[in-house]
Amino acid sequence: MRDGQRAWGCLGILVGILAVIGLLAWRGPRLFSPGPLSAQQVRGIPLGGVSSHAQLEDECRACHVPLQTQGRLCLRCHQDIWKELQQPEALHARLTEPLNCRACHPDHRGRDADLLQLAREQFDHEVTAFSLQKHAFRYDLTAMVCEDCHDRWPVDDRAPLLERCYQCHFQADPAFMTQHVQAFHPRCLECHDGTGQLTAFDHTQTAFPLEGKHQQVACEACHRQGRFQGISTACQACHQEPSVHQGLFASSCEDCHTPQGWTPALWQGQPFDHARQTGFSLARHRQDPDTGEAITCIQCHTSGDFNAFQLRTCRQCHRRRNPDFMNRHLVRYGANCLQCHDGADRMQGFDHAQVFPLEGAHSALKCAACHPQYRFRGTPNACRACHEEPEFHRGLFGQQCQYCHSPQAWASAALRLHPFPLEHGAAAPSECALCHLGNRYERYTCYGCHEHRPGDILRLHQAAGITPVQLPQCAACHPTGRVSSP
Repeated sequence: MRDGQRAWGCLGILVGILAVIGLLAWRGPRLFSPGPLSAQQVRGIPLGGVSSHAQLEDECRACHVPLQTQGRLCLRCHQDIWKELQQPEALHARLTEPLNCRACHPDHRGRDADLLQLAREQFDHEVTAFSLQKHAFRYDLTAMVCEDCHDRWPVDDRAPLLERCYQCHFQADPAFMTQHVQAFHPRCLECHDGTGQLTAFDHTQTAFPLEGKHQQVACEACHRQGRFQGISTACQACHQEPSVHQGLFASSCEDCHTPQGWTPALWQGQPFDHARQTGFSLARHRQDPDTGEAITCIQCHTSGDFNAFQLRTCRQCHRRRNPDFMNRHLVRYGANCLQCHDGADRMQGFDHAQVFPLEGAHSALKCAACHPQYRFRGTPNACRACHEEPEFHRGLFGQQCQYCHSPQAWASAALRLHPFPLEHGAAAPSECALCHLGNRYERYTCYGCHEHRPGDILRLHQAAGITPVQLPQCAACHPTGRVSSP
């Protein structure tokens, strides 16, 4: 009995072994496969002698070898990818793990599996030379898709179609795109990287860094017709020499000027301000009034030495325009022009407020209005010297105009100054007619209030040394209205 059981047991084991051997012979490697391989063909081009992964389904060692990186086995067939990895700027060479092929192209997912689907879905476009930072949305604010720039994978070679760049941007701004292509060229990716900046380009690394005002200049202003090689960096290639110093200085503009601005110019390494550093402003000496041409530096600095200046240059120039005036002027004031003039039509070191403050309407007057023929000495400062007394108050108010009028304007008039106290003898200001009889404001009398016995008053004042002529001028001795006025 036991011998029979042993026999049947051995027979069962043998049958099991034969069944496994038969299964292995029938199914082979597919017995351990996690799923069918894809039959997808890329552009119909055989790689490694096969047209798809499905043809390798019974050759596991083609992709799986112990202790070997699977990605390196992929490269035995995918020679195009191997060549791409030798180029640092190529797509696969930019990936963090370029040999981890199955992270983007997993297989064993069936005959119809798309080996590029996962790559498209999780692809980070930032690893390419073109960022989608400015290309996430179309101009109509709908999301962009791969097919907006590329033919659908796997038909193309991943390169964008440049004509689609132009078509899209032309529809948004045809005038700009037409001018842009004419100024440069239609090869967009040679200049643009999708971030709004030029592709991997830093102008500061060139022989001509863009600083100051140059940063505001359009590219095509210097790079006409898209030409970037052989562009002159000499200032005179773009900037015409000003007539004010044409032929006077060397062509090394950078000795005096900086990209921050044409002015202020530099002189001996410091910003130059003619008015501040020489004491003479060029405000009135920029243009020849006769010819309309710019006054050049050498017209005043005739020797070419800008640290030297000869006063006869002033006299010669101004004498040509008005010889009679200049002759009289030189006789009256002397030949040292800079002693009085600062070039801004002001007297050098002269403060008019110390002589006659120019306030209100007076401040807008030209010098010649008060100083005809430029006569300054002996100019009267009384109002009547310039202002004729109006007929309607002629003989009524006297000549002390400032009592009622101000330099701000002639009208409206108001009593601004009254030397004698208006509330004299009363709690409130007295009526004008009480002192100024007959509305004659240039005269006054105190006898409208004070007792008047002429004989007694005359004797009393004569004893104090007051003459009959001085007697009517009460305010001269009593300016505050008191007997004991100081």
